[in-house]
Amino acid sequence: MDITDETTGEILVVRDPLHACVAVHIRGVMPDDHRIVQLSRHEARRLAALLLYQAERLGSTRVRPAGDHGDHEFNCA
Repeated sequence: MDITDETTGEILVVRDPLHACVAVHIRGVMPDDHRIVQLSRHEARRLAALLLYQAERLGSTRVRPAGDHGDHEFNCA
């Protein structure tokens, strides 16, 4: 199973031939920036759940006070 981000080609998700892990290939700007993360079945499912949870929260209409940035502040632009 191969899943690629067709728009940019920057992310490739593959299952190894022995079905022992899922490998996430992330292309960087420079060739040395290329990273491969190998995840067990449990880790891959947990990552998928966290991504879905955070994506759902993006659509939330809850408003926070201007000074409250939470625990993490990221620039997602």
